[in-house]
Amino acid sequence: MKIIKNKGIATLPTMMVIGMVALAVVVSVTAITFNELLISQGSAQSASALFYAESGAHDALMKIARDKNYTCSETDCYSIDFVEGGCASSTDCSLVSVSSGIGTTADPKIITSKGVMRASIRTMQVSVILDGGTTDASLQNGEITSSSWAELIE
Repeated sequence: MKIIKNKGIATLPTMMVIGMVALAVVVSVTAITFNELLISQGSAQSASALFYAESGAHDALMKIARDKNYTCSETDCYSIDFVEGGCASSTDCSLVSVSSGIGTTADPKIITSKGVMRASIRTMQVSVILDGGTTDASLQNGEITSSSWAELIE
């Protein structure tokens, strides 16, 4: 009588289980890496949008420094493109408006600057007071004496 030994019969199922565990580990690491990549790209875009918003506000401050009566109160009155066709393609630009306030404490000029970087939009608002907020015309020379910056959360 012949006895057949089944040596190695458990090897195939064992290798299949080990292979499935290894595949699950690789898929998990890949998913986590991809998720981290998306988070870091979103963070970089958000930081760029904030930079663009601040740049637009600085530009408006320069316009006010040159002309104390400067206003541009329409929503998104003018834009600054940081790349060619920036605002047209909704990327790399700043949309700026300046209120018609006279620059006193009671009626400050308000600069609103919206930085756009793809899906990230950050908005800065700057309140500008001229000549220490005085309403006395003899003391007014258009000097920016105070500005307060705040990021608007939308």
